[in-house]
Amino acid sequence: MQNKSISRQVLLFWAPLALLGTSLYWQLLARYAGLPPRVKQGSNDISIYHHAGEALLRGEVPYRDFFIEYPPGSLISFLPPALLSSDKVAYTGLFASEMALVAVAALVLTALTARKLWGPWAWIIPALTFTAAAIMLFHMILARYDIVVALTLSLAAFCASRGGGYLFFAYASLGFGAAAKLVPALATLPLAFVRRQVAARGYTVFCCVLVLLFAPALLLGGDGFLKSFSYHAERDLQVESLAASVLMKLGWVSGTRFDFGGLEVRGRGVELASSLSFLLTGALLLITAAVMYREYRRGRLGAEQYPRYAAALILAYMLGSKVLSPQYMLWLLPLVPLVGRRLVRIGISAVFLAACGATRLVLEYYRDLLYLRFPGPDLVLVRNLLLVLLWGLLLFLVDKTSEQEAP
Repeated sequence: MQNKSISRQVLLFWAPLALLGTSLYWQLLARYAGLPPRVKQGSNDISIYHHAGEALLRGEVPYRDFFIEYPPGSLISFLPPALLSSDKVAYTGLFASEMALVAVAALVLTALTARKLWGPWAWIIPALTFTAAAIMLFHMILARYDIVVALTLSLAAFCASRGGGYLFFAYASLGFGAAAKLVPALATLPLAFVRRQVAARGYTVFCCVLVLLFAPALLLGGDGFLKSFSYHAERDLQVESLAASVLMKLGWVSGTRFDFGGLEVRGRGVELASSLSFLLTGALLLITAAVMYREYRRGRLGAEQYPRYAAALILAYMLGSKVLSPQYMLWLLPLVPLVGRRLVRIGISAVFLAACGATRLVLEYYRDLLYLRFPGPDLVLVRNLLLVLLWGLLLFLVDKTSEQEAP
């Protein structure tokens, strides 16, 4: 009788999740298919990915024979579509399909993590939140590789929920994520506090993965590899950043220009805001780390709190940074829906979905943002204020509400 009950629970979990994953895959590709060809093949990022994939197949060495602005871990996702395509049109379609599959894998891991942390039925809201957000941000998922970063974060959250030896796989996953886009390195900090006994060995695993991917790039790429880091350091204030949205609302921004693969603002206060970005990011990260450490000292920093603080640290970076590209929202997909219990989870998910919806509107009215006309700047400000609210809720509201709802 007990075996039948377990089999029934397994079926009731996997059957709807498989249906949801299949639906997500087809929804992403169907929406992408409806985009004009100039939008799909005209993406600057896709051009970079296609060129890098083709160059790798010709035996060229990245950073030495061709420049690429991304860390070496990113190259792994550019290569499979290049192996199976003969031109950019075919590459674009195959890359979109690859990223859609990655999104489904991240969805499954998010559902498994929720089930492990909060019980057999707790996966429904996180899975639905993930799916709804992914559909709203479909273009970012299928035309950027950031969903690969989200996959590494979802795997880390899943491994953290399992504990034991799985923690080392969490560090390894974050090592690969950091080798692809650096930011997942922040998510190692709450992982270290979940089980401090294995933190030293965990960071050894993390560093080994980084060395495995970075060392060949440094040895073979030389100055070109180092230039890929200085490239981003030289960027100015991007139009979608929190600081830029405030300056636009104050009427201090006089114009925009396309540089470093994105829109940058010009005008009063821009240089000051850009120079203070590093300090602001550091301050936000320190506040987040301080709150997390307080919870650790109180004995309330278990595996169930890992997604909360991983998301809060990543949000702190996003809000303080000079660059807040729309695809950065994908980093939060497998983390924010796992935060809190019952009503808290619904509230947090609602704010996150509102931020995703605002991001979607920013993309639709991007030309208005380019020319600083309504509603472009206002939509960016609303999106950023929602992210500030989400960061505040993760740090200061969830704690008290979770205590009230705890069984």
